[in-house]
Amino acid sequence: MEIKRNYTKSDKKFKCFNETFPHCAFALAISMIYPNRENIQTRFKVIFSVIAINGVMLYWFLLYLWKCICNHDMYNVSRNLTIGILVTLFFFKSFYVTNKTHRFAQLLEKISNDLLKGNDMDDSYQEIYEKYIKLGKLGQTCWIFIPILLTSQFPIYAGVSTIYESLKTDTGQKYMIHEMDLKYLEDKQYDSPIYELTFAYHLITCLTLSPNFAGFDGSFCIATNHLRLKLKLLAHKVERAFKDAKNKWELHMMIKETIRDHQEALSFYEDLQEVYGSWLFTVFAVTSLLISLNIYQIYLSERVDPKYAIFAISGIIHMFAPCYFASNLMKTSEELSLDLYSVEWEVWAYPAVTKQLIFMIAKSQQTLILTGNGIVYFNMQLFISVLQTSYSVFTLISS
Repeated sequence: MEIKRNYTKSDKKFKCFNETFPHCAFALAISMIYPNRENIQTRFKVIFSVIAINGVMLYWFLLYLWKCICNHDMYNVSRNLTIGILVTLFFFKSFYVTNKTHRFAQLLEKISNDLLKGNDMDDSYQEIYEKYIKLGKLGQTCWIFIPILLTSQFPIYAGVSTIYESLKTDTGQKYMIHEMDLKYLEDKQYDSPIYELTFAYHLITCLTLSPNFAGFDGSFCIATNHLRLKLKLLAHKVERAFKDAKNKWELHMMIKETIRDHQEALSFYEDLQEVYGSWLFTVFAVTSLLISLNIYQIYLSERVDPKYAIFAISGIIHMFAPCYFASNLMKTSEELSLDLYSVEWEVWAYPAVTKQLIFMIAKSQQTLILTGNGIVYFNMQLFISVLQTSYSVFTLISS
C-alpha cells in the first residue's frame, strides 16, 4: 500500500539517479558520455578534441607497435596490445554511448522516476528500496576502484621506480609510464626536460581513460540492480494486495496495477538490453584476449611483473562484474513466479483475479537474460568459460 508523505525537496529519502549515484553520474559527465540530448554535437566535438590532444601519443604508440610486429618482438607486441585494448574500448564506448543517447537517457529517467516514487511508499517498500540501492552503490564503488587501480598503477610504478633509481645514483635509470620508443626522440627521450614532459603527457592519457570506464560500466551494475528492485517491488505489491484489499473490486484494481508494473519492468529490461547489448559483447570479445596477453607476458618474462599481474586481475574483474550482476538478475527473475504463487490467492477464491495472477505467473517464467547482441549469454558460466578460453589462447600463443 502506498501512503503519501510530505517531503520537501531537500529531505526526500530517495532521490533521482544523479543524487543517489553521484560518483557514477560525475564519471559519465566528465567523460562526456552522460546522455544529455541537448549537447550531442558538443560532446562529439569534445571527444574529437580529446583524440586530437592525445594524437601524438597514439601516433607514437601505433608506430612502436608496428615496429615490434615487424621485429617479431612478441613480448612487446603483447604488452602494447594490452594497452591497445583499453584504448579501443575507450573509443568504442565514447562513440557508442553518444550514439545511444536517447535510449540511455530514457533508461536513467526511468530509474530516477522509480526512485522518487519510493518516497510515497510505506516502510515495507522502502526497506526493499534501501537494499537494492545499496547493491547498486556497491557496483558503483566497484567501477570506481577498478579504473583508478588500473590507470594509477602505471604512473605510480614508473614514478616510484624512477625516484628509487635517482636515490641510488645520479645517473639512475628512468622509467616511462608506458615503455616504448618515441619516434624521432629515441636517443633523447630519457633526457630532461623531454622525459618530464613526456611523463606528463602520458599522465593526461591515463586521466582521460579512467572516468570512461567508471561511468558507463558502473551504470550497468546500477541498472541491473534497479530491475531487480522493480521485480521485488512487484512481488511485494501483489502480496500486499491480497492482504490489504477490503473487497473484491479493490483487489481487482490492485492486481491490474501490478500487471502494469510488470509490463513496465519488462519494458525496462528491453531498454537495458538495447543500451548495453553491444557493450556486453565487446567486453566478452576483448577480455579473453586481455587476460591471455597478460598471462603470456608473465610467461615470456619468467617473472611476475606487478603492473601486468594487476592488469590481468583487473581484466578478470572486468568480466566477472557484468556476469555477476547479470546472473543475479536472472536469479531474481526466476524467483518472481514462485513469489507470485506464494501469495494468499486461495483465501479470496476470486476467479477473475486468479486468472490475472495465473497470467502474471506464466509471464514471469520468462527468465530475464542479458546477452551480448544475442550471441553470448551473460551469467557465471560465461565467466568460467572466458577463463578457460583465455588459458586456451595462452597455451596456443605460447606453444
